[in-house]
Amino acid sequence: MKFQVTRRYLIRQKSIFILTFLLTCFDSIAVTGRHPTGVNVNSNGPTTVVITFHQLEQNEQPVDAFWCGDVTSTGVVVGTNPCVPGTLLGHLPRRLDLSKVEGEAFAGGLTDLGPGGNSSSGVRNMTDVMSIPNPVIRRAYQLAQDGASSEFFYVRQFSNNGINTYVTVTCRMAGGGARTQLALTKVDLNFNDSETRKAITLIKQSGLLTPFSAKINYTGAGLLKGRWEVVMPGEVAPNRFDLLSEASLSISDRPLQKRYKLISRFQKFLAPNGKVIIPGPNPKLLPTAEKGLYQVLLRIEASSDKDSNTDTLTGIVNTGGAAGFAMPTLKYFVGDSNELKQNKIYPPISLLLPQNNQRLSEKQLQFSWFEMQDTSDVAIYKIEFYAIDGEKKLLTSALLKPGNSKYKPPKNLIKKLDQLFYWRVLAINSKGKILSSSQLRKLKLTSQGNF
Repeated sequence: MKFQVTRRYLIRQKSIFILTFLLTCFDSIAVTGRHPTGVNVNSNGPTTVVITFHQLEQNEQPVDAFWCGDVTSTGVVVGTNPCVPGTLLGHLPRRLDLSKVEGEAFAGGLTDLGPGGNSSSGVRNMTDVMSIPNPVIRRAYQLAQDGASSEFFYVRQFSNNGINTYVTVTCRMAGGGARTQLALTKVDLNFNDSETRKAITLIKQSGLLTPFSAKINYTGAGLLKGRWEVVMPGEVAPNRFDLLSEASLSISDRPLQKRYKLISRFQKFLAPNGKVIIPGPNPKLLPTAEKGLYQVLLRIEASSDKDSNTDTLTGIVNTGGAAGFAMPTLKYFVGDSNELKQNKIYPPISLLLPQNNQRLSEKQLQFSWFEMQDTSDVAIYKIEFYAIDGEKKLLTSALLKPGNSKYKPPKNLIKKLDQLFYWRVLAINSKGKILSSSQLRKLKLTSQGNF
């Protein structure tokens, strides 16, 4: 009898140990937190908020994002969908999803760049730009009018080897003024004497542009910082990534945006009234001596704002001035209409594989992209490999003829890629002019490949 009791006791203790071990393992394979945990949002229009999700595991990836009027749990991480049935307000549209996972988990033994370019010591975070569409905020407002709580919830779903976890962020409806994150919700860029923006404005050589400005709708209050830049004729045009506001990017992506000719800078304190006009630079500063196509860029820089900044566990990152969309550009052509017709505008090159931030073995390594439609103008494709600090340090490159949109690097080139690196593809014509380029993608070679 005593032996049976002891045996039952041991079995019970073993079961408790196994259960505790499994629960511990479950906790270790999920995102651990988010910052901020709750935000004030505009009840009368769109809102954009930057949120950092902390310490994702190596295989953990975001799979969905949605809003709910009510949730069963507001815990940091839950294993079942917390959205109360019947209260789903809407999903985050794919075009507004600017989420980016950065860094490496401890399990992988790798590190990435943290704030200021320092090693993050194994912190793998996700920078998320929560852009609440008008239909979602309208539905939440209607529910509040009917007696529901004025709070609703943003839910991020993650998956790690088939295990789903959900993280909630509380959204508190407010007026969109003070104590709301400083974020841009709409930007219009146009000449002051024009009601409708032309695709391209013609200017005579050595002529003078008419004054222009940016009309901006925003939430919150604080210091808006930025600069005006010009893309000169023959330079590679910016892509969508280059035109995002700095605060909408992860800290390691910010130095990778292309820079162009600086015209002027501006700083303006925004009162909590939601609208402002930022005058453009002095027209005399804008180049018109050389014939060709120019683009004026509005570059919004990240500013420090106590209601906007986010904690990444390795430091506080400034996210004042975030936006869930690319800034518009103002194009002008120096020359006549016949010369304009002869000028071609090439779209950015789209990369196929590898995906951004992958880890591959040498055997898995192969680069591919989509060729440009007008291939007759392309004489050669050039694939370039850069060190972690972006376009400042070229490691190596290779040339490929049109019709061959795949590249398997030889061993002598792979030896130069024994570090975390970036890669991109350029399209070049017979005169050596760069017609188009892709965005930079990050890659890491390992002996095992993907986990």
